[in-house]
Amino acid sequence: MKFHIFEAMSKSEAEEYLNEFLAFGKDRGMKVLESLSSETALNYTIESLSIIFKALIPILKTLPRAPDPKVPEFIRNTEEYEKGLFDFDDASNTIVLAAAYYLGETFVRKFPELKWATGNIDYRECNMPVVTGFKFNIELAPILISENIFRGGVSGLRDNASIDTAIEMWSTKFF
Repeated sequence: MKFHIFEAMSKSEAEEYLNEFLAFGKDRGMKVLESLSSETALNYTIESLSIIFKALIPILKTLPRAPDPKVPEFIRNTEEYEKGLFDFDDASNTIVLAAAYYLGETFVRKFPELKWATGNIDYRECNMPVVTGFKFNIELAPILISENIFRGGVSGLRDNASIDTAIEMWSTKFF
């Protein structure tokens, strides 16, 4: 996740990005998901999230990334760092964004107290599209969460059970 892009946005730029993200999700994003998950109902239920994320992991394609020489050597030499040295290709980035929209929109539709917003500038999710209304002012950043779920699955650093755990946490522990 390139946090610096969101950190550099003004409030109006962040709102414009949110509106573009939502428009993308409603139209193109849902068409992408429908074409890839023909056997899964895209019905905006919490139960569908795990099925969709798990079905999309094998479809994603990656591009290798060189190690960052600014990262300390003891970190660069870890299995986790080495397995995470990739970026998603353009088509896979589109899938990640589509899944992110579906994730956020599922929560907004399921829980009436939740809504789309831009991330609090004092949080790591600064200016990102987020879902707000959770306890403790926690913000669900669907792009960040989707990217992390997919990166964990593609790299092999997390198993499918971690997807279920993440969805359960967001749908039960933060209300």
